Amino acid sequence: MARVKSSCAIYVVFGGRKVKIPVNPEEIEIKCPTDHKTYDVIGLGEIVVPRRPSLREVSWESFFPGDRSEPYVNTGAGKPAGYLESFKTAMEEKQVCRLVISGSGVCDTNMQCVITDFETKNKGGEPGDLYYSVGFQEYRPYAPKTLTILKEGNDGQGNAEASAESERPVEKPVLRVGAPVVVNGDYCYDSYGSRPHGTANNLSTTVTRIVSGNPYPVHVGHYGWVLESQLQIMG
Repeated sequence: MARVKSSCAIYVVFGGRKVKIPVNPEEIEIKCPTDHKTYDVIGLGEIVVPRRPSLREVSWESFFPGDRSEPYVNTGAGKPAGYLESFKTAMEEKQVCRLVISGSGVCDTNMQCVITDFETKNKGGEPGDLYYSVGFQEYRPYAPKTLTILKEGNDGQGNAEASAESERPVEKPVLRVGAPVVVNGDYCYDSYGSRPHGTANNLSTTVTRIVSGNPYPVHVGHYGWVLESQLQIMG
């Protein structure tokens, strides 16, 4: 039987090793929680104070197939034990991974993350198949500082000095194909700005093409072409 072709592909990058998920899940859940605070104000009642978005969460359920010749299995699939070892090692070694979902439209994702949950189970009558559920949470790099305190002077008195170590370099987001972005404003039919056919309002998607030199050089998701100034690069 001919292999079923799917435009959607899911990859997890473990320490520089890119692994393609062998069977696409039926559904992918993406949560974008907020950290808004609510307060009770005399004379007004309850109010909400907007805060920055919290860390994104992505999860799904699927299985690692024992029979890799089935038509629904993506090309290049490996044995279930190999996937199991990759996920277990990432959790045990506290690895920061990268999750890439492409070709799915609104679910397209490219983010650094950690694995927060990974469960497996075997089902009777399906020997060789390993069912699993997995959850990821967005990882944001941080740069801590170290202080050195207390240096004794010549007078025997303790003079406190503080020095801050230089910050670790933080990755600066770069506009590239595959970069996750938030889009605002009109998107057009082509890179010359012809026939605007929709308006984005804090639309989360990914960059799919870049044509340098054209008036609207960036194509996003399956939507259309936009100005670089309409984008906020997220990672």
